[in-house]
Amino acid sequence: MKKVLIVDDNDRYADNLKAYYSKLGYECSRAYDAREGWNLYSKSKSNADGSSDFDTIVTDITMETQTSGLWMIRRIHKDGFSGTKIIATTGFDVFGVMGVSKFILPWFAGISFMIPKVPLKKGEVVLVPIQS
Repeated sequence: MKKVLIVDDNDRYADNLKAYYSKLGYECSRAYDAREGWNLYSKSKSNADGSSDFDTIVTDITMETQTSGLWMIRRIHKDGFSGTKIIATTGFDVFGVMGVSKFILPWFAGISFMIPKVPLKKGEVVLVPIQS
């Protein structure tokens, strides 16, 4: 079974992501902030080759600090996580932010998809692919 780590301090967004991934057959784990996200990721590296049990990590950016999720996912990326990395943030709902982010996020943290939160708030997960 595929596993996803959802890192978001907002219950509504996290619950909607969990419902989406559960319907796709994923086992879902949730962290409430970046520190807990890093700890769950680190504990998941139980494979003989040191790789994570998670196939996908979805994180918010703004949690305990304005950019804590971004720095957490970068740290996970630099640690060699080879699964899918996704950022879901309200910042993508601001005009132009996704356009700029699609050039920066793959380089900065290996991000493959962006999820805007306006549709997510309504329960709709819109995965916007990043072409790198």
